[in-house]
Amino acid sequence: MKSVIDFLNKNGFKKIEKNSYANNKCNVVINKLGYEVANNNGDAFYSSNLNIYWLIGILTYYGYMKKDYIS
Repeated sequence: MKSVIDFLNKNGFKKIEKNSYANNKCNVVINKLGYEVANNNGDAFYSSNLNIYWLIGILTYYGYMKKDYIS
């Protein structure tokens, strides 16, 4: 989980609560079973595991993070 947190921090996300990181476009919550990504309109996406590639895909596809992200 530390690598995911480091990735989010490098790409402009700030910790707002325990296991919750946000930028000006969305919020990412890291749970034991997966990720929750919610945008500012209230739309949410849920993963069924902690696959970082799923998270990167959602964040870049919907424009919540730059496609030339820092890994």
